[in-house]
Amino acid sequence: MALGAEVDKDHVYGVAGVSSALECIAFALKGSDPVGRPLKDGDEVLIPAPYWQGFNWSFQERPRLTCVPVNLPTEGEERYRLTLALLKKAYKDRKAAGHTPRLLVLTNPHNPLGVNYSRALQDEIYGWALNDTDMHIISDEIYCHSQLEGGTTKFTSALALDAYRKHADRIHVVWGFAKDFGLSGFRTGFVVSRNLAVRDTMLGNNDPAEPTHPLPWFSPFDSLKTYVMQELLSAPADGPCSELYTTYAMREYRTLLKTSFDKVKAALDAAKIDYVHRPGDNAAQFFWLDLTKYLGKRSDHAHEEAAGLPLAGPGGLDPKEEWLFKYLMAEPTEVTLLPGGVMHNPVPGFFRLCFTARQPEDVVDAVKRVATALARLK
Repeated sequence: MALGAEVDKDHVYGVAGVSSALECIAFALKGSDPVGRPLKDGDEVLIPAPYWQGFNWSFQERPRLTCVPVNLPTEGEERYRLTLALLKKAYKDRKAAGHTPRLLVLTNPHNPLGVNYSRALQDEIYGWALNDTDMHIISDEIYCHSQLEGGTTKFTSALALDAYRKHADRIHVVWGFAKDFGLSGFRTGFVVSRNLAVRDTMLGNNDPAEPTHPLPWFSPFDSLKTYVMQELLSAPADGPCSELYTTYAMREYRTLLKTSFDKVKAALDAAKIDYVHRPGDNAAQFFWLDLTKYLGKRSDHAHEEAAGLPLAGPGGLDPKEEWLFKYLMAEPTEVTLLPGGVMHNPVPGFFRLCFTARQPEDVVDAVKRVATALARLK
């Protein structure tokens, strides 16, 4: 299996999507934690930035934790590379300022950078966090099957690390069908955890002193989904071979993903649009575009004025970044790139391109329209 380790079925809990899974873990660790002191309102969640903006919704809105971006470098040879030193410094700085980091969240493969974290890097990070701090670690592996054929840094799940055998009660993995299987909106996610507080939160308990109802009751993996998933996971592949459809599909997915990546990469290169990617790295489903050189430029054409630019950005977007975002979204370009500011990128001008959003020919055409629009800016 892609996660690289067998897990006991009693440690796997279904819930309506990975965002709900993250919230359930946060609530669980605010309860009676048998391996340490429970989390409390305001405790901090360290997350390498840029990161998926949904983490803020999952950890802050109802669990009342505080998400703290750990900014990756944006320049030089190590730009957008996570290191143990960055995490150690962030943790030390937060503690010195009187704050309490209690959760570390790693997205592997990363969104929006697409990279896999190597086993060696994870061994360093997990060893430090679990031995030298009292933090729990959540590994969000929702893109684990989104692997480019021929990538040099292989995906390694947290479940396959030595640290999991020693500190399984402080390591929590989430995965779902939304990304790898193209089932966004179907709301099928899973928590893998051996922590007893997580178990009690996910299953509830009949303790007469303090009975609890299963938290997933409010975000259920309902019976119809159970039926559909059972059919999907047990369906045979077409043809004479006896393998399961899911095994076949995930093998083919790697080839299809690489084909799409190569076509879009060629289009970006031809258009001289910069992006952050090292040869051999995984990309998951993304290109991280560097459009910083276009910030503050304007066009003699009028279509951007027709879009009502500029407007106040959501969450305090940099005005130049927001203008560029809306400029590209307006006619005739009509391409939506996610601004880096939405994903807590520390500097403006970077955008996420999801190259799996459409068929590769459609994405290539979109890249050409973006290139034409950018060429108009002065």
